[in-house]
Parts: sequence; structure tokens; C-alpha cells
Amino acid sequence: MAKTTIGLLSPFLGGYYFSDITSSIQNTVQSYDARLIAIRSAGKNYDSPIALDQVDGWIVLLDAVTDDYLQYLHAEVKKPIVTIAKDITSLHINGQMIFCDNEGGIKRAVHHLVGHGNRSIGFVGYMELDDMRLRFKGYREALEDHRIAFNPDHVIDPNDYGVMGGRRAADLIIQAGFPYRAAIVGTDLNAVGMIERFTELGYRVPEDFAMIGFDNSIAGKTSHPRLSSVDQNIARLGESAVNLLFDQIRDIPCLTNPYLVECDLVVRASCGCVEPEETQDRAMDPLITKDEIAHKFESNYEFNKFIMNYKFDVIKDLSWILAPFFQWGCLGLWNDKENGSPKLQINQFYHFHENYELVNVMNIEMEKFPPDELQMYESSAGSSEMIYMLPFRGEGNNWCVLALGAAFMNYSNRVVARETVIHYLDMMAYALERQSLLEAVRQQSLQFKLIAEQLEVVSRTSNDGIWDWDMTTDAVKWNQSFFNLLGLSTPSLFENIIHLDDYASYKAALFEHLQQKALFEIELRLRKQDGEYVWVIASGEVLYDEHGKPARMIGSVRDISDRKHSEVLMHNLAYHDSLTGLTNRLSFYEVIKTAVKLRQDEPFAILVLDLDHFKKINDTYGHQMGDRLLEHVAKHLKALVNQNEQIARFGGDEFVLIYPYEHMREVEEFAQSIASQFSTPMICDAVRVGITTSVGISLYPTDGQDADTLIQKADIAMFKAKQAGKNRYELFSPHMIEQTMWRIHMENQLQTALQNHEFVLYYQPQIDLQTGMVYGAEALLRWDCPGRGIVSPLEFIALAEDTRQIIPIGEWVLLEACRQNKRWTAKGYKPIKISVNISGQQLKQVGFVANVKAIIEKTEMDPRYLIFEITESTIIDNLEATIDMLKELTAMGIRISLDDFGTGYSSLSILKKLPISMVKIDKSFISEMTLEHRDLDIVKAIIFISNSLQLEVVAEGIEQKVQYELLRELGCHYMQGFYTSPPLPSEQFEAFLSLTHLDLRL
Repeated sequence: MAKTTIGLLSPFLGGYYFSDITSSIQNTVQSYDARLIAIRSAGKNYDSPIALDQVDGWIVLLDAVTDDYLQYLHAEVKKPIVTIAKDITSLHINGQMIFCDNEGGIKRAVHHLVGHGNRSIGFVGYMELDDMRLRFKGYREALEDHRIAFNPDHVIDPNDYGVMGGRRAADLIIQAGFPYRAAIVGTDLNAVGMIERFTELGYRVPEDFAMIGFDNSIAGKTSHPRLSSVDQNIARLGESAVNLLFDQIRDIPCLTNPYLVECDLVVRASCGCVEPEETQDRAMDPLITKDEIAHKFESNYEFNKFIMNYKFDVIKDLSWILAPFFQWGCLGLWNDKENGSPKLQINQFYHFHENYELVNVMNIEMEKFPPDELQMYESSAGSSEMIYMLPFRGEGNNWCVLALGAAFMNYSNRVVARETVIHYLDMMAYALERQSLLEAVRQQSLQFKLIAEQLEVVSRTSNDGIWDWDMTTDAVKWNQSFFNLLGLSTPSLFENIIHLDDYASYKAALFEHLQQKALFEIELRLRKQDGEYVWVIASGEVLYDEHGKPARMIGSVRDISDRKHSEVLMHNLAYHDSLTGLTNRLSFYEVIKTAVKLRQDEPFAILVLDLDHFKKINDTYGHQMGDRLLEHVAKHLKALVNQNEQIARFGGDEFVLIYPYEHMREVEEFAQSIASQFSTPMICDAVRVGITTSVGISLYPTDGQDADTLIQKADIAMFKAKQAGKNRYELFSPHMIEQTMWRIHMENQLQTALQNHEFVLYYQPQIDLQTGMVYGAEALLRWDCPGRGIVSPLEFIALAEDTRQIIPIGEWVLLEACRQNKRWTAKGYKPIKISVNISGQQLKQVGFVANVKAIIEKTEMDPRYLIFEITESTIIDNLEATIDMLKELTAMGIRISLDDFGTGYSSLSILKKLPISMVKIDKSFISEMTLEHRDLDIVKAIIFISNSLQLEVVAEGIEQKVQYELLRELGCHYMQGFYTSPPLPSEQFEAFLSLTHLDLRL
């Protein structure tokens, strides 16, 4: 009866962790009288089908293979799977996971550090590892258990789990001035690197910095001071993995998944504990003698010299070094030259002990390797129960394999012998990869001439500038397009013509490309013949010579001047008022924050200024006169202050100023000077317009210490000035708070509006500008308030946001909009897109995506017909988290539209990160848009940027035919506004659903 065969997929077989866990698995497999095939995947994109038919169950260690390969093993090979320290929950694989209890071990470590009096504890760990994320989770939970606030600045990802990563982490802690004096370190090697670096720079562990590592490795045991560490019980991990796999093979159910192996905290000196002297000797395996160590180094050195130059032509020649540890060796090469399907060709097999060599070439399918025919050559003295496989890429990037068979012998319990075996395996794997790489380089050199010829053709025909830099001589070649771009007659290195401000970033990008193989692509300015600079995006790639050294770099440049011009316009739009050129709300908030930070307790005043009777002027003389008036006011206010940053226009006729002072009378005199500035009426187009202002004043730090509070209280004082007769100023006083009682009354009414079914949805049609067809509808909230009738959302949405009542209201809006869309389709109407406004509070809500899924499932709404409109301001507070959430929504089929575009941040760097498919131009730009008006340029820029990013554009607030015609000409996709229809109740909106198209030319 054939023995059960267990397959082990491991990134490596040597080293502390991999060697010990392989040994544990090997010993446990032996106890089952089974066979083990250990495959070294080398941590690459391993997808070899080798041994798939020979193995009865698989153990996968860490990230030995990709998720796609794991799913292939599950779905196609259909063999039991157990993973060690690899989370497969999201892969929907019916396999068993086993982890050391990372969270529990870390919690014990944090508890121990707290016991030493530490209350500020950091975390250092490489977050790409599943294990590390669990350790970080345990760290967060432990802080909560001890009521210690989590600080994200106390977390360092060193980008690897080795000594160098630890040294980088130590440097970061020192540069930050030791913001914490103790840390949980995710691996012992990281911790050892930190100890080394701290010690080099004169800092003491644990006196200056205490730490606890994770792994309880030899490196930590022998560091100075010795490292306190969490022992993850590697032997039990391997043993438990084999037991769980045999349970699966025998159809014995496992009650726990994942299966956790408890970790132990091993206390030494690095945490602040005092070790007994008898435990401070260097931790060494008692079975290792000095002579064995010396012999190990000598033999390994000789083997390294030999194997790195060996071409694996004759495995028999390796008997002198492999016979003490292996029974047989076998080399399988990929063969696609024979008739039939490609197969693995076993052209070398040699039994080291029976002096038997395979004569006839054997071709088999890779899945059936090692073939049953080889088992007949196994020694009777403890058959080849352990097979090591070293897959490697051969000719044509096809999989080949070197296999070595060994017996479960007593040397498996000897550290020197076991590590020697593993070392030989690793070195043979490196030699095979080196041999394959050299062959690839040889093939590449043969193709280089052909590539150069093809590049020459591309260079002559491309519209982009093409450059070729000989990195050995610094000679440069350009194509004609590059010469035309800069107007130069001779080519030059970038560093000779680059803008000084771009030089450092260019050198950094080049360094990362050469050292880390990062993509070389950078935006920079190059000097033209006339001395002007042109913005380009430069990209390229290095070609290496046969010695692996950079030889040439070839790339392209593309003129992006138009895009940069649009970015400047968008940036100005983001931080300045388009009409007056003053700072806008967003930028002014930063001014206040800076003032608070720099002046600390030095006082300043915030003045909110509102023009009296501005609406009447607008209504009487028209919006153009209103704009002239606002520009006039801005000009006179600028004359009162020293810097433009001290004054802003928040919108409409509201201006805000910041005024530093020493004595209170200075503030009142400044407020009076504002009135004096406007004592002379403005004369425009023979029209005499008198101007008065109402000013509200709040004081820092008396009335508040942040921008929101100060502006809010100045605003309250301004309304008090208007109520007192206008054309005056008022200082904020606490009794003005009584005026907010109305707000409280509205809040109380809002709390009962939802449960009393007082909310209704109106729908405004969105029209395709090219076809005239109804594209969709925006669902707009209205409040049918008892005693007041229909209340505009302008009166209650802001209050609902502030009180977080927007969350249940927004959930009802989404539910009702989905229901209504289903009602229309049930009546036979063609499905249309439904746009729903999503507030910032909803996006911050825990479980928002789950709630959306539940509503879609409940209403059976097709998410492809659902559009979420979000404003720019809602995404900035927590940009990365919001982007992740939006990606989840788009994965469901929901489209994301950026609402009120142009009124907020409008940063292209942010815009390109967002998973949006539409933007909506704010109606404030549309309402004033004519051929002569400056807002037309802004609308053009928005449409240009959106089209370049492949985003659809919706314009809102269309009220005139000329606006419709301009937008259609500019390439806007959709529109909505009173020109086609006001928002309508659902039953009235159905009239639009019956139309095939609208005649928009009327």
C-alpha cells in the first residue's frame, strides 16, 4: 500500500524560522509513517504544477505561493490544504489555517512593559505580513485594555522584517526625539537591528529604550543586552499543521478555524528585567561542539566555491558532497521539442549509495513528478521518505526541477547536520537561478541589436520626445520631436537643462529607479532655447550590461504645459475667490490656524462683514452691478490690511478679516475705519450706489481658540448688528447665544420629522445634452413640516449634519430613492440613473457600506443605476479611508459623482486618486456664465480637466437657453435645472419617463 504523501510549500528551507518549522513538520510526518515532499518556492510568483498528482495534502507556509495558486489547489487539484501564518479567509478556500496566537502573545508583552511603568509604547513591524497585522491588532487591543490612547505617530513600518529594517526604525525614533521610550517589535531581527543602532549611537537598552521582540530566535538570545521576546512555539506550529492535515485527509472535522498555538513571553534584559547571572550565557544548542562549528564553516565555504560555478551537467559528480545527506538526486528539464505535449524530461538520475545511474531518458508530466519508477531505487535501510525539490526557471522561462531524496535519519535532530543540508539546498538553488539568469542575459544580448533597430523606427515616428543616454560615457541622443520641443540644436543631459527647483526630485527618482527598480516617471521643467521653461513628463528605463551594471537609459518626454496651466487655474480656484481674487473660506481657515499656532496667547480679532441691502441692489440693478460692488468692496478692504491673507470672501456678500491687536480700542477703531472706507458712494455706469456694512467681531482667545468657534461667534454678532439697524459693528457677548434658540427649536422638530413621515423626495430630471433623452434624476429631500408646508433643505440640512441626524435621514433617502426606482421599472418605464446625495457624516459612519448593501438587497435595486453624489469637502478629513470606502462602493457597481465641483479643494492630485466617474459643475459658475464673463474660462477648464481624466460632466442650475447652448458646445455631457424642469414629486416626474427625448432648442 502506497504511503501517504504530504507536500510542503515554503518560501525557503533554511534560516531560523523555516529550518525549525520544516524540521518539526518532517518529524511529525515520520510519526505517521508517511512521506514528505518539501518544495522551495523562493518567495517568487510560484505557479509550477510539480508533484500535484503525487501529494495527498498540502501545507503552505506564509506567502510561499500566490493567492491565485492557492485557489487553483483548492478548486482544480482538490486536495486538503493547511496554511501556516497565512490568512485565506477572503479566498473562500475550504482549508484549515493555523497561527501562533499573535494577538495574545503581544498582549502579554504590552502588559509586561506597562508593568515596568511604561505608558507610551510604540510598535515596529512590517505590515505586509498577515502575522504582523495580527500582532498590530493585539498591540492596539492591549493599549485599550490599559486605557492608553493609541497614537499613529508611534507606529513604524520598517519595510522589511530583518536587521536593516530595525536599524531604520531606530534612526526614525532618534530623529523624532524619542517620542516614546518602549516598543513592541514585530520580529526579533528588527529588534536586534534596533539594539545595534541604538548602541552605535550611544543609547542604552533598556535604560534609554526598552523593547520586546517576537520569535525568540538565536539572534535575540545572543544579542547584547539579550532580547526579551515572544516565543511562538514553532515546533508546535509544525506538529499541529501536520495533525490538522491528516484529520482533513481522514475526513475528521476540525472544530476551530483558525487553529491558534499559544505563545509564551520569554523575559530577558531588553525590557528592563534583571536576568540571573546563570542565564546570561550565550544561547547555543548543547548538541553543537566547537569542532562541528569549525567543520561546518569550512565545508560550507568549499561547497559554495564549487557549486556557484557548477553547471549541473552530471549529478553523479556531486556524490562526494551530497552522499552523506541524500540517497539520490534527479534533474528534470522542460522538453517542448519532442512530438506531443511538452513534458518534464528526466535526463539525469543517480543513486548515491547503490551507484545506480539512469540510462534511458524519461519523459513525464510535471504533475506526476517524482515518478513511481524512481521509488524502486530507494534504499531499504530507511526508504527515501523526505524529498527536497528546488524548482527553477529554465530555457523559455519554463519550470525545471532539481530533486534530492533523503531518509528520516538521526541527523535530523542534529543542528549542524540539518543546517548543512539546508545550506547545500539553498546554495544549489541559487546556482541554478544564476545559471538560468546567465543564459537569459546571453539571449538578451542577441536580441539587443533587433531592439535597437526597432527603437530607431519608433524614435523617428513618435510625437513624443525620445532620449537615449549612454550611462558609461554620458553621451545623449534625441529624436527630432525632442529637438522641436526645446528648440535646441544639440542634445543635453537633463541635469544641464532642468529647472533648479526640480533637480532634487529628478535625482531622487533616478536613484530609486537604479537602486530599487522603481518606475522612473517624473514631472519636471526643461529649459528651452529662449530661456523659458516647458513642463514635461519624463519616463524611462535602464538597460543593464552582461555584468548587471547600468549601461543605457532610454525614455520619452511629453509636453504637459496645457495640463499644468489648467492645474494652476484649478489651484487658484481652490484657494481664492474667483470674483474678487481674495482668499476663500478654505484658505482663510488655514490662516486662522497659523495665527493661533504662532501667536499663542497674543490676541487677534475676527471680523465678519456683511453688506447691507445687497440683495436689494442685486434685484434692482442686476447681478453684474452686484459683482462690481463686491469687487469695489474687496478693493477697499485690501487698503485696510497689510497682507491679502488677512481678508477673505466666504461667498455672497460675506467678507471675513483677521486683525491682530494689543488694546481693545484698536479693534473698535479698525471697525469704524471700515465704515469710513465706504462713506463715499460707488458710481458705476452713471448709477450711484451707497454702501453700508454690518460687522460682527469675536476675540481670540476670549471668545474661542479655533476657527469654527471664532467665525461662528463673529457671525452671531454680525446678525445682532443687522437686527440693531445695520451700518454698525457689534462685539460678541454671551447673551447673543439666546438668538440660537430658534436653532434648538428646529433641532427638536427634526428629531420627530423622520418618525412622523414628514420627509418626501422630489426628483429633478438630468438630460443628455447630445440626445435630449432623460438620462437620470437627482433625488432631492424636502420637509413637509406641519404648519409650515414644504421646507427647503437649505434651512435644515446643515443642522441635520451638525446633529448627526443626517445619518438616519440619509439612510431613509437612499431607501426611498431605490424603492421609487423599482416602482417605476415595475410600471414598465425604462430604468434610469438615480443620483443620491451622500453627506460627510454618512461616509464617516461605521458600517456605511454594509448598510448600502442591505438597502440594495432589500429593494432589489440594480446598483448600476445608482449614483452617489459627494462633495469635495466630505472626503478630505480622512482621505485614504474614504477612498477605500468609495472603491468598495464602485466594486458593487455604484457610480461616484463629485458634487459642487470647483467650489472646494479641486486638487488634481486628490482628484486622480478618487474612484469617481462623474463631476458636477456647481451652479454658481453656471448662473453667471456668458461669453463675456470670466466664469466661462473656469467652466472650460473644469470640462477640459474632466475629459482628460475620462470623467463625465454634469452641469446643474441651467436656467437659460444660452447656458444650454454653451455647455453643449463645450462638450458637457448632462445637465439639470429649471430650463428643463424644477424638482417634481414622483408622480409628476413620471411624465418625463414617458418622453423619448426633449427638444432643448425651444
